[in-house]
Amino acid sequence: MKKTLFLTLVLLFPFVAEAAEVSYADLQDSTATAAQIRLGADFDWRWNRVNLGLSEELRFNLMPAQEFYLANTTAYVDVKIIRSYFHAHAGYQLRLRANKFGTANLTTGKLLRHRVFFGLTEHVKFGMYKQFTLSLRERAVLNMRFDDPNLYEKQAYAWEMRYRLQLQYKALSLPLTPYVWTEIDHTCNATDFQKYYNNGHNYITASKTALGLKWKLNSNNTLNFFIRYDWTRDIDVDSNKLGTIVKQAIQEKQHAVILGVNYNFGYKKR
Repeated sequence: MKKTLFLTLVLLFPFVAEAAEVSYADLQDSTATAAQIRLGADFDWRWNRVNLGLSEELRFNLMPAQEFYLANTTAYVDVKIIRSYFHAHAGYQLRLRANKFGTANLTTGKLLRHRVFFGLTEHVKFGMYKQFTLSLRERAVLNMRFDDPNLYEKQAYAWEMRYRLQLQYKALSLPLTPYVWTEIDHTCNATDFQKYYNNGHNYITASKTALGLKWKLNSNNTLNFFIRYDWTRDIDVDSNKLGTIVKQAIQEKQHAVILGVNYNFGYKKR
């Protein structure tokens, strides 16, 4: 009996192994360009080393079609650990987003996303009058979705890391602060199928660069004008529920130029 069972397993093993193999589709490329406008406002309350904030952002496509693209509501806390040189921050963000390539349906709950983040920011001031500030922000981001996705295609809880390097200059005699920053986003737990199309690794999903000018109207009110360029990339996989067949795989890339203005009201308890 044991010999018969062993022989049966040996004969069946090649068929089981073959059934476990995945049929992959060829990777296709899809590239889109967009021009967008961003309007934002944020309010923060500062007390000693703690800064509490609430912000709202709306983003609209100007081309290829004029339509809603993104809405963000964010609540956050920033704590100075070592004077103004070392900060820790954390927050929650509620996101309402249209399709990346402009086929929005605002009645669909799938557009709703939740995000939590936390990280550290290091600041270094230099120059004769310490008018330059160089900062590095390292942020861990958890994107959450509750619409029961196919986990072979997308993670329900997707981690990513974001690294932003910024340089700003504070004009000594003017209420103006020009700045420039660049940021890289990197996946931490992409699906096995997404990694397959990136040589088995996690991958960079976005590169962002902005040039801006902050205009301090008075001690509480500031306007921030900027132009920003975003390059985003994602690997969109369509598979069956068993994860044995990849029906379609598309490398989605988008180039977007964003013009924006942001209003900030900050209250500092003295």
